[in-house]
Amino acid sequence: MGQGMLGRLVRRRWVQVAFVLCLLLGATGVWLLLHPGGLWLQPWRPGRTEVSSRFIFGPYPLEEDFIALDKKGVRTIISLLDPSLPYEKILLEQERELARKHGMQVLDFPMASILGQSFGKDYVANSHAAAQAAIDSKGVAYIHCYLGLHRSRYVQKFLREYAATSNYQGTLESGRSDDVLTLDRANIAFVGGNNEEALRELATIRVKTVQATLLEGWVNYRLGNIAAARASFTKAAAERPDSADAQGGLGYCALRDGDLDTAARQFELVLSTHPDDASALQGLGHVRHRQGKTDQAKLLFERVLKKHPDNSEVREALERL
Repeated sequence: MGQGMLGRLVRRRWVQVAFVLCLLLGATGVWLLLHPGGLWLQPWRPGRTEVSSRFIFGPYPLEEDFIALDKKGVRTIISLLDPSLPYEKILLEQERELARKHGMQVLDFPMASILGQSFGKDYVANSHAAAQAAIDSKGVAYIHCYLGLHRSRYVQKFLREYAATSNYQGTLESGRSDDVLTLDRANIAFVGGNNEEALRELATIRVKTVQATLLEGWVNYRLGNIAAARASFTKAAAERPDSADAQGGLGYCALRDGDLDTAARQFELVLSTHPDDASALQGLGHVRHRQGKTDQAKLLFERVLKKHPDNSEVREALERL
């Protein structure tokens, strides 16, 4: 083999090695971004900051954060994540599922930012709209971006400098689509227990996202429209097979119909990937209770109460057992 050919083979091999390393580094980077609570981010992840009795600022909320925020009376989560960034889109979907379990709504005002540098024409408009939404929200509002270092601070600055003044009218445009605004109104109605209004709002959405489909499923479930709820959960599960909300919804529909075997399979499917999912634990507890497996039901209900001691339905179920 000539020197020239050997050199080309060596260079080709180095190119291949460099390409594989780039892929591995990229995959590792995405994995790290999808875990904002990891130890590697703790030095840069600030704690929650209460600037008044109505506004709390901080980083992307984890499961334990939702429990703490619930105790502080938070009912509205104002997210500044940008779904045009793939990892923030995934985090936003996970956040909506967690919020629904805790009886909260998520309003998203995308503010694109990289390393603290803003870009995008809606950055300022959406920061003002986020501040307005916080003022208009019922109860306490939690405002966050990814780490709570830049975007949320911009909204906090606006609230301090402008929103607290007597002449602030809250008329700034958000630049958000009609469908997104409609979904927000439907969420507000659902959290407030106005299911008929939520269903009317959802019916006007032209292109339903997975979040809209899931909300439609839970609204119909509350109204006793089990066939319609199952159809929505099935559609959401087809689009997002990893959605605990969709799979758990199918479990509750089966439970309502008395199909205990199907309900058990659905709840166990959720718990196989989300072992601490309170909704699935509660659903499986009801299944085991109906199957006469009282000891298993007690253990499941106790796990739910350990995470959510204010869950009166589970507490009553335990008392009956």
